[in-house]
Amino acid sequence: MKALVVAQPGKLEMREIPRPEPGPFEALVRILACGICSTTDREIIKGTQPYHHAYPALLGHEAIGKVVEVGANVRHFKPGDLVTRPCAIWPGTSADGLASGWGGFAEFGIVRDRRALREAGDFSMDNDYTARRQNRLPEGMDVEQAVVGIALAETASWLWQMPPVGGRKVCVAGTGIAGLSIGLWCKLAGAESVIVLGRRDERLEIARRICADHAINVRAGDWRKEVEALTGGVDFFAEAIGQADQVNAGLSVMASGGTIGIYGAAPDQSYHLNWGKSPGNAAIRLVPAEEHLAFPWVAEMIRRGVVRPGDFLTHQWPVEEFATAFAAVAAGDVLKGLLKFPDAGPA
Repeated sequence: MKALVVAQPGKLEMREIPRPEPGPFEALVRILACGICSTTDREIIKGTQPYHHAYPALLGHEAIGKVVEVGANVRHFKPGDLVTRPCAIWPGTSADGLASGWGGFAEFGIVRDRRALREAGDFSMDNDYTARRQNRLPEGMDVEQAVVGIALAETASWLWQMPPVGGRKVCVAGTGIAGLSIGLWCKLAGAESVIVLGRRDERLEIARRICADHAINVRAGDWRKEVEALTGGVDFFAEAIGQADQVNAGLSVMASGGTIGIYGAAPDQSYHLNWGKSPGNAAIRLVPAEEHLAFPWVAEMIRRGVVRPGDFLTHQWPVEEFATAFAAVAAGDVLKGLLKFPDAGPA
């Protein structure tokens, strides 16, 4: 089968590799599409991903596919099911000289029936990161919606762990899919006002359309004075850029008793806090994203039309155009993009 392999840092290529063979509690999945993660995927390609150091490695962790074959003991997947997060090589393992960078950019992958294992008395997959995220799509959800849904569910699950934002003044730093979707969730949760900060006018226009009461280009002037004039101090500041200095930026516009939420931080990230710019009464929270917990809710919001995946999905390419796709992502031209494999029917 064809798969995208990071041969070594800086070198991404298409290879022919052996197809995975499902075990008794596993289902074989024909992968139909995989989202490009502008952070993790690009870091694995560059060799800077803090949790991944083994090469060559199969790439991709936002895959959606169709079950084509099930193992003898599989009870909760069946042929034809659309499923989330199939992987060609199970994370933490290797096969045929290849490490797993999750392996969603491949023609075939595996999902494990965690529930069937538990029913058989095997609890080893109960808290497994990947197995918990491998689930059937809700009826009527299509592949493109599901790819976007994975990213949206990550930010929704993150916000659920923060203090309630209903009736509060919110400021979001970042206009990637993380920042824009956090802004959307805050708006839907009843925030009094949502301010989005960014550097790209075209992204700020998207923010105005989907969530922002005010969208400010931080290069255009003194954004802190503008935020202060609009709010008198924000109650919740979402750091969705991944830069340590944004925490101090948040402290500088924080109202007393406010919270800064950090969306994603590398394990060796350090923060040098300037409390002199803070109100003196502020909290900083870093929590994990647990997208599998929020995915059913996000799917329902999509089904109702409350959330429109098309607001976020800006690019699609056939998998053969992977070089063009990753170049566009690296250039910052893509809000959310995916690579598509052909649906060639049964394996």
